[in-house]
Amino acid sequence: MSATKFSSQFEADPTGRVCVVVLTGTLDPLATEELGPQLQAQHAAGFRKFVFDLKDLVYIGSLGIRLLVGLSNQVKPEGGGVALCSLTSGVKVIVELTKLDRVLRIYPNRADAVGAVRDA
Repeated sequence: MSATKFSSQFEADPTGRVCVVVLTGTLDPLATEELGPQLQAQHAAGFRKFVFDLKDLVYIGSLGIRLLVGLSNQVKPEGGGVALCSLTSGVKVIVELTKLDRVLRIYPNRADAVGAVRDA
């Protein structure tokens, strides 16, 4: 696991219907504690469709996985969805080992993920 500092950046796609979340560093327990309320604020603002761009995420822990699955479970009944894109090799291994790829949609790049989630 890297000691890379965690950061998150929130953007809306051009249509304003998809919240793109760019995660950087390590999504460890402290970072998950920071990210949870930020995601709930986006949900409270009206977003129901989320794309997580993980091109700069080097590690995701079990609490981070739980957070993503929980968000997916929260927004699905509201017509929303959660997708991941641009996984680094280390994160891809974790996603496959935990079978998260069977729960959340995975895309090779942001454009594909945003298009799929927006139009779902």
